[in-house]
Amino acid sequence: MNEKEEVKTVHAPHDRGYKRSLSQPGEFLHFLKKYVKADWMMGLEESQLSLCDKEFVDKDYEGREADLIYRVKRTTGEEIFVFVLQELQSTVDYTMIFRILIYVVNNLLRHFLNTAKAKREDKDFRLPAMVPIVFYNGESSWTAVRNLRNYQTGGDLFGDHVLNLEYYLVNLSDIEEQDILSTNTVLDNIMYCDKFRRKYELAEAVRTAYDRIQLLGNQEREEFNNWVKTILLSVCGNRETVVEEILSWAGNGVDDMAFKYNIIKAFEDERAEGKAEGKAEERAEVVIELLEDLGEVSGELRENIMAQKELTVLKEWHKKAAKVKSVQEFEAYLKER
Repeated sequence: MNEKEEVKTVHAPHDRGYKRSLSQPGEFLHFLKKYVKADWMMGLEESQLSLCDKEFVDKDYEGREADLIYRVKRTTGEEIFVFVLQELQSTVDYTMIFRILIYVVNNLLRHFLNTAKAKREDKDFRLPAMVPIVFYNGESSWTAVRNLRNYQTGGDLFGDHVLNLEYYLVNLSDIEEQDILSTNTVLDNIMYCDKFRRKYELAEAVRTAYDRIQLLGNQEREEFNNWVKTILLSVCGNRETVVEEILSWAGNGVDDMAFKYNIIKAFEDERAEGKAEGKAEERAEVVIELLEDLGEVSGELRENIMAQKELTVLKEWHKKAAKVKSVQEFEAYLKER
């Protein structure tokens, strides 16, 4: 399995794990207060949150939908809607703000039309606020614009006279490990393990999380165990015996030496993968350096180059970067491939 295939198979179970956890109002409230941290969220109580039915969730312009949407009843009696889109992939979606715009407009339009005509024409009628949150766990930096004004040509010239919208961003790579481990919920432990992508490191993270998860209830332990098993299967080529061994070592307090020996035995190809990955990264950086001598290298081009792990491809790019006369010529070359 090549690296691209491995990343793809890991993200599907990750997606399900996050969604199951965030579908519980208590965990969702914890996510808001710890990882989003907007002032207005800090006084919320779990009783004010309710997960919306599936039929409330409209699909956006590409047929995708918000992963979760909560109705939040404020102490003033007003309702707002908070929705989360999970970007559990390695690449940045530069259309995110437009996707969010379409999603918000569609839902507000439906709300407006479903309100009695007399009520919506009353001077005190107001649409509910819809608050977007993007949760991103990719390794590349999130470089997409976060507000609609900056997505419009010359939008900064017109201030409040152009339509604007902004989302909260929770970027897993920006969160320090010690911050995640400062509290102990299923979501915290999933996020902690998710920071480690190489198999050996992931297994070590699972062991750390297992020590912590024993302090939680039976239901939480079962939920985390099921998530971990699915993740490990995805990175172990569905070798169930290897996964059962890892879970046994992690859950039974095996001493460090025995644990490390068994992990190395199970993942004996890890070092070779690490060396190949290091060589690919070095070659990609050389390609970027050559292009920087010719002009400015965009964030998107830089990410595309760094995401390439095939050494044979990078060698070709290296040769091409040494020959082209501009960054644009190199970009045209990539598009033709």
